[in-house]
Amino acid sequence: MAVALVAGALVAGAVGGCAETTPLAQLPDSAKLPQKVLTKDEQQRTMKEMIERGQTHQTEAAKQIEKGK
Repeated sequence: MAVALVAGALVAGAVGGCAETTPLAQLPDSAKLPQKVLTKDEQQRTMKEMIERGQTHQTEAAKQIEKGK
């Protein structure tokens, strides 16, 4: 139990130390963003397509792995 607490404290200290020295992510300049923003329907359609592509990719990868065995 004490070992877990000490390990947790060390990890928290290490992560906290990194956060102070790592610069914050730079946000894009809003003037450079594209003028067209997707509508809710376009966003949903695009997300659905991305999910489908990811699932297809996983299926194809599994087939390639099985083929290699």
